[in-house]
Amino acid sequence: MTAAKRGSLRLPLGSRGSPPRKAGPMSEKGAGRPDDDDDRRERLREIEQSLERLRADLVPPREDAGDNIDSAQNLTAREEIAGQIELLEYERERLRSALGLT
Repeated sequence: MTAAKRGSLRLPLGSRGSPPRKAGPMSEKGAGRPDDDDDRRERLREIEQSLERLRADLVPPREDAGDNIDSAQNLTAREEIAGQIELLEYERERLRSALGLT
């Protein structure tokens, strides 16, 4: 069977219905351990630095854009940066909450 169909869910080749494995350093450690908080605080510092860099890159749109292509490229770049900022802000708030800082 190349792809099993179970109900309305199509499973890819090799999948046997087992739950996905969790990966990453945060999920492998026990809850409430001091090194968890250290890891969270370090990640929070990294996020703050990244947000600072991204916000510096998020400049207002150029009014002297040469043509529509330049304007579209500028808009696309700004939207990508804004999306990255939004994701990092969400992760920052989640970490701050986990650390009891909010």
